[in-house]
Amino acid sequence: MLLSEGGTVLVLAPHADDEVLGCGGLMASLARRGVGVHVLYASVDGSRHYGLAGTTTFAERVAEIEEVSRLLGFTYEIAYPEKGLMMELDTLPRRELVDLYQHAMDERRPDVVLLPSGADYDHDHVTVFLAGFAAARPIPEQFGKRLVPHVLAYEMTKIQWAAEPLPRSTAYHELTGEDLETKQRAIALYRTQARVSPHIRSPESVAALAVVRGAEVGVPHAEAYQVLRTLI
Repeated sequence: MLLSEGGTVLVLAPHADDEVLGCGGLMASLARRGVGVHVLYASVDGSRHYGLAGTTTFAERVAEIEEVSRLLGFTYEIAYPEKGLMMELDTLPRRELVDLYQHAMDERRPDVVLLPSGADYDHDHVTVFLAGFAAARPIPEQFGKRLVPHVLAYEMTKIQWAAEPLPRSTAYHELTGEDLETKQRAIALYRTQARVSPHIRSPESVAALAVVRGAEVGVPHAEAYQVLRTLI
């Protein structure tokens, strides 16, 4: 991915922490290179989670985002804050989400859009992928819509549990030791989402996937992406 200082990236994240699990290493690397990264979260709510005693509040979730955004150097906004839509994004009209994401692309004019993988058992992730993919459709610039040059999908450890064959990884970002460490620190800052091994979202599982993806391209650690469009 050829991005230099002054470039911009838009990350579509269904929930807070998806962006770190999927592309936190890349985001850390981009920030060091002066690339602007903006994360658009779909839904952030207070909620209960498996393996966590008690209820997480909306205020706690936003405080975590603030810490993570400072660490990774990105800006952010929440499309549906405290609307009770976590795990229910598929109840929204598809047109509403497509328009939301298309507006973000037209307004911010990113060089790269990163979508969550559509190969996921989580309906929220699939919903965001489908709406983001539609929003990034290739309409020429002269018709008033941003034609984003590079559209990719990021993965995370949990998509290994999928009912359909997983898409083939077609792009990789090598993670330096600093990138991986920063990614793990960012995961830890999402305290209400933290889980210990052998949970699929544990730091050990995230590092293990980075080792596997790195081995696929001959480096110690990497993140993998699916290229949906790239103009070269």
